[in-house]
Amino acid sequence: MTERQYAIQFIEKRKAALVEGEIDQSPLAPDEIAGRTIVSLISTGSERGAYMDYFGGTVYPVSTGYAAVMEVLEIGSAVKNVKIGDRVLALAPHQLYNRVKSDEISLVPEGMNPEHAVMGRFPAVSMTSMIHTAIKPTEPVLVTGLGVVGLMCAQMMRHCGYEVYAFDPNENRRETARACGIRHVYASLDEVPEVKGVAGLAMECSGREEGTYSLVANLRRGGELYLVGVPWYRSTDTFAHELLKNVFYGFIQLRSGFEWSLPRHSRDFMPNSNFSNIAKSMEWIRDSYIKVEGIYEVAAPERCDDIYSSMADGTMEKTCAIFDWSRI
Repeated sequence: MTERQYAIQFIEKRKAALVEGEIDQSPLAPDEIAGRTIVSLISTGSERGAYMDYFGGTVYPVSTGYAAVMEVLEIGSAVKNVKIGDRVLALAPHQLYNRVKSDEISLVPEGMNPEHAVMGRFPAVSMTSMIHTAIKPTEPVLVTGLGVVGLMCAQMMRHCGYEVYAFDPNENRRETARACGIRHVYASLDEVPEVKGVAGLAMECSGREEGTYSLVANLRRGGELYLVGVPWYRSTDTFAHELLKNVFYGFIQLRSGFEWSLPRHSRDFMPNSNFSNIAKSMEWIRDSYIKVEGIYEVAAPERCDDIYSSMADGTMEKTCAIFDWSRI
């Protein structure tokens, strides 16, 4: 390894920078691996929260990052599941060199494009809710919010046999969803009255109250609604009474879609886990069941502030962005 480290940090509210520093040269723990980042993935939801300080109290500077594909350069003495030269997907920050525990990675399928592999982080977000739900693929599913998490959710559930109806007021997002093979794509539920009261499952991926209110009012009785998108800020003046009334009289099960309600690793009697979801997501992307080509922008880490600014302002041309570390 070189002696210089480069990392993206939020140095103040609405300001990102590529920061140079010293690389950690301490010996690896027996269960650690170290590697050089090839690409890293921006979360347009989770990272925007810290960049914009939506909840308040963020102490800057703060490291940031969501997922990275890296080439393994060194392994600890007890590591058996990877070897030097392997490519792995890790939940690691945006920095040139990363060190992670050997059980906190997923092997990238051989020959897979690293840009495509790192996108495997996104379908795993809503896969948690699909695993929890009792609603079977014989029923329609409603998906609101076609940012990258919602777009991946719609494709994943279509692949698993659900009849997907996807909604977003943004026409560019709707066009992207159609290009990815989603057949029923609309600006709002008002455009498809035939599914009102029919669908048993809804995935709210926008994080906005409007999506939740619309879905809970239009599910069949006994339906399930998962809140997948993070509600970073208040977006309506609607009282909670409307929501509670529809939940109560509709026998609706309103559930958190937080992905970490599953264990990180599979175990006896619980085969589903976050890391098994990530591995499966990469396989589905590799096999073209989930399409990612053309939905992301690739940027040099030096452009980080421009990328995060466009993300916050809603002017990002693509659905999401990936940092390419190959030229540093």
